[in-house]
Amino acid sequence: MTTFLGDRYYTGTGQQIETQKWRRLPSFDPEELTHPRGYLAPPGLISAVNVALELGMPLLLTGEPGCGKSQLAYSLAWELDFPLNAGDEWPRPLCFTVKSDTQSRDLFYHFDTLGRFRAARVENENADSSYRYLRFEALGLAILRALGADAIRALGLAGCLEQLPAEPQRSVVLIDEIDKAPREIPNDILNEIDRMSFDIPELFQTGKARTVVSLQSGQAKSASSLRPVVIITSNRERELPEAFLRRCVYYHLELPPFRRQLGNTVHNAGDNEVTIERIVEKRLNIVIPAELDKPNQQKSLWAGGIALFDYLRNEVPLQKQPSTAELLNWMQLLYKRSNVAQDCTLQNIAWREIFCSSARVTLFKHQEDQDRAQQLLDDWLARPLVKG
Repeated sequence: MTTFLGDRYYTGTGQQIETQKWRRLPSFDPEELTHPRGYLAPPGLISAVNVALELGMPLLLTGEPGCGKSQLAYSLAWELDFPLNAGDEWPRPLCFTVKSDTQSRDLFYHFDTLGRFRAARVENENADSSYRYLRFEALGLAILRALGADAIRALGLAGCLEQLPAEPQRSVVLIDEIDKAPREIPNDILNEIDRMSFDIPELFQTGKARTVVSLQSGQAKSASSLRPVVIITSNRERELPEAFLRRCVYYHLELPPFRRQLGNTVHNAGDNEVTIERIVEKRLNIVIPAELDKPNQQKSLWAGGIALFDYLRNEVPLQKQPSTAELLNWMQLLYKRSNVAQDCTLQNIAWREIFCSSARVTLFKHQEDQDRAQQLLDDWLARPLVKG
């Protein structure tokens, strides 16, 4: 039987069969499956976004990893055509990923205290050089951009930014994985977000006022029309404080339904219901036939991929269920390998091999699950019909 995963590039034989074979490695575009032009939001999420925008409140999104929470911020920045960040080709949010040692100030800026101390000893730097060790993070940068270039210069912070905004501008800020932060941090962050203000004590000089960055200090419109739009995500690894939840608009992003669950056995291009099938079709520019009346071994790669994902999500107890992101990665591989060939069905033994081999390493992400992957695949292939 032909092996489809090993003979293309890496053989694992310890032999250098071809010189500079690395030149034939496939190119990879990290935005191929994540560009916001392909993002589909369910109606409930659309409503939650619009409520958060109208109320000026942060939107808290929960859901399992890989369900599209973070991508919502990119979709919002793209669809509403927010101003470009320096070096970007299309609108993106300003992003901050929370870590276990994150403090509330870290959302606004980072000051290299150790670097400043070392330089002061070696170079005998004066207090004004402190600005060299200041770097603004997502929320701090968003507030500064809302204030505009004149206010940034007045604060003495122009040299800390790569690029000054041509005019006061609004930003989308993504605060990712808030549940990883120490327990007291979520409430502290909300206080800062409510005020849209922060000070930088590291820049304090005797006889001078504190350096305070605040929307309230800018033009009157800055506090409202240019207030950053804040999206916060959580994988629910730990529960968030009730006070934090009270001050957010909240939405839990579930796995979208399958078409079979909605009774849509025939593909309908005019159907606006967000389903698993429609997400894959949108990302890969394919049409997935229903094929619910076919045994699994007779399905196409596309219908078979959806049916197997459905089986693993809804009928098999796994240590870790595959996510939407993992389904897309797998289906993308099938798409690239097939080159949209006409005979890419599971009846073809070659296609069945690539289907199963690739599924084992993309959909099964836990050792115990991978150990039983082949048996699960064999059981699924042997079923005459998918349960409707």
